[in-house]
Amino acid sequence: MDEQLNLLIELQEIDAEIKSLAAQKGRLPDMLAALERRRTENQQNLDTVKESLLTAQKNRRDRDHDLESGIQKVEKLKARTSEIKNNKEYQALLKEIEAVEQEIKAIEDEILILMEKIEAAAAAITAAEKNSVEEEAKIVADQKEYKATIAKVAEELKTVEQKRQEMISRIEPPVSARYQRLLASTSGNAVVEVRGESCSGCYMSIPPQVFVNVKKNESINTCPQCGRILYYKETIVQKN
Repeated sequence: MDEQLNLLIELQEIDAEIKSLAAQKGRLPDMLAALERRRTENQQNLDTVKESLLTAQKNRRDRDHDLESGIQKVEKLKARTSEIKNNKEYQALLKEIEAVEQEIKAIEDEILILMEKIEAAAAAITAAEKNSVEEEAKIVADQKEYKATIAKVAEELKTVEQKRQEMISRIEPPVSARYQRLLASTSGNAVVEVRGESCSGCYMSIPPQVFVNVKKNESINTCPQCGRILYYKETIVQKN
C-alpha cells in the first residue's frame, strides 16, 4: 500500500477517536449540571412539603383560636339567660347561641381536616427527607464518577492529539493540507472505504477506472462526486 495513503487512513482513525472523545468531554459538563438540577429539585421538594406542614400548623392554630373564641362567646350568651325578661328575647338568644354553636361545629370539622393534613405533611416530610438523603448519596457518587471520567477523557485526548501531531509530521505537506480541507468540508470524514464500487462517504458509484486504481491502493485517489480520499480495504496489509 502507498505509504501516504496508509498514513491518511491511520490519521482518519485518530481523528475519529478525537471526535468521539471531544463529544464525550462536551457532554460531561451537562451531565454534572443535570446532577446539580436534581439536587436543587430535591431540596425544593423538601421545602415544599415543609411549607405545607407549616401552613397546616398555622391554620390549625388560627382555628383553635377561633374555636376558643366561639366557646367563650357561647358561655357569655348563656350567662345572659338570667337577664331575659320575655319569651321573645329568650328565643332570640337561643337562635344566637345555636348560630355560634354551628360555627363551632364547622370549626371543629375544619380542625379535624387540618389534623389529617398535618399528619400527612409530617409523613411526607419524613419520606422526602429519606429520599433526599438517598438522592444526595447517588448524586455525590455520580459527580465523583463524572469528574473522574472528565479527567480520564482529557488525558486520553491529550495522548491521542500528541499521536496525531506525530502522524501529521510524517505526511507530506500538500497531502496533509488536502486532508485537512476535506476533514473540514466533510464533517470529519475525509478518508473512506470503497464498498461495492461505491464511495462510502457519499454513497455514489465511482467510475470503473477509478475503482481499478483504488483497488490497488498504490496512490491517492478521490471520489469524483464528493472529493473524499478513497481506499480499498481488502488489500490493506494488517499492521503488527
